[in-house]
Amino acid sequence: MDISIPVLVDKVANEFSERYSHFKGFQQNPNYKKYWNKCIEAISDKVLLSHIIFCNDLFAIPPVKTFLTYYEKDFIVITGKEDAELDVFIKKSIGAFWGMVFKFVLNYQGQKSTTVSLNKKFKVSTATHFENPKEKIKLE
Repeated sequence: MDISIPVLVDKVANEFSERYSHFKGFQQNPNYKKYWNKCIEAISDKVLLSHIIFCNDLFAIPPVKTFLTYYEKDFIVITGKEDAELDVFIKKSIGAFWGMVFKFVLNYQGQKSTTVSLNKKFKVSTATHFENPKEKIKLE
């Protein structure tokens, strides 16, 4: 599957609130804009997104873990907390965001909840990694 970064970003931005109506506030509410923008920044960066896909596919590392770890310092600033603790809605919204990317844009067919070691930072204990893409992904 060949997909360009602009097409991927547009598809996520245009379909997220429809597919994940419980989390539309994450995209639309100004209070969460910093978090939404950080997610969009991650999928707009071809190299970073390639690494997130690689970690998911080869090591079963959930995209949420790779994403939060990569942006740890930014999240400390955004949250104003040294441990970058995220509230439940934000954690679930970020998970839904990556579900949108992998399930509905990149066409992965399966998913599995995994324990992640992000309790000292972010207070995240589980996240999902995605399995069985319909076809090999090639970012353009």
